[in-house]
Amino acid sequence: MTRSLTTCIALAGALLWSAPLFACEECGCEVAATPHSHQTNNAQPAEHAADHTHAVTSAEIEQDRKAILAMAGDYKVTFQFQETVGIKPGYELKEPYHSEATEFIEVIEDRGDFISLQHVLVLHDEETGEARVVKHWRQDWTYQDTQINAYRGNNTWEHVALDPHEVIGTWSQAVYQVDDSPRYESYGKWNHDGARSAWESKETWRPLPRREYTKRSDYGVMVARNRHTITPAGWVHEQDNNKLVIDEDGNPQQILVHESGLNVYDRVDDVDFAAGHEYWQATQAYWQDVRAIWKDVLAHPGSVTLAKVVDDQPMYKTMFAMAKEVKEAGNYDTQAMSPVVREKIEAYLVD
Repeated sequence: MTRSLTTCIALAGALLWSAPLFACEECGCEVAATPHSHQTNNAQPAEHAADHTHAVTSAEIEQDRKAILAMAGDYKVTFQFQETVGIKPGYELKEPYHSEATEFIEVIEDRGDFISLQHVLVLHDEETGEARVVKHWRQDWTYQDTQINAYRGNNTWEHVALDPHEVIGTWSQAVYQVDDSPRYESYGKWNHDGARSAWESKETWRPLPRREYTKRSDYGVMVARNRHTITPAGWVHEQDNNKLVIDEDGNPQQILVHESGLNVYDRVDDVDFAAGHEYWQATQAYWQDVRAIWKDVLAHPGSVTLAKVVDDQPMYKTMFAMAKEVKEAGNYDTQAMSPVVREKIEAYLVD
């Protein structure tokens, strides 16, 4: 039978994750969780599946949450990418890429059906031991998300509504750049096989990675499938990538080459992350404002296109410069500074 958009979300606003089942007022059945939209903090539209079944249990959701939260911690990371199969006639495979870093990943928000993980790099000079801190990427996980921002190429992201039935039991992963602007977003299910927990995305369009962004112009989109697997030593992020040529309207033209990626996160207890935690403590209120402004920008229907530079500065340099000022000042006034931050971000929005 068909249910309204409102009858099955009763009590959702007061839902406690420790007791994640709530009763549907109309039929009395217990709902494990509702499809979620990150447009607003209010209760979101949710519907029963067409056959009126709820296949996801609270125990399964808790397994998913445990896997996501297991990615937090202190890590040594190795980044490895290798082109494997040339598709375009005459294409010559590029040299493999390998780098290492140390970073910590912190849970900056956990609302039960939403978990946000912030990565912060802390790199130590081999000679002086001096620490260099770089706010790195962020990953937001949302349970049964019905709204995602899909990359369309040419620095453009489109707000896409998903069928609530299609996302039952899934988690979306939204990945953000170092300046908290969007990067890519997709969704998929966590699978738990014995001691193995792994999540795999749908096919996902992504902007060029930083390792190639300033070096290559022969393709415009990375088409990827991402897998996150929890391991005894930490976790790994595997990527099956296709480097895709697109035209100025974002239409696919040709795949250049296939690439395999493997990022390995191994836990460490012998790295000093104090400088990174100090930086995050000093700037987190500023970055919270940045996230809130982006959330508002991306919630609107339609698409968002970003300028690559404003006043000869890419966005990350502008936002990092403001963060540096906040850290040096030793305080941050949200009421006074939030409009300034918004103005800086909106300057990069292309009409």
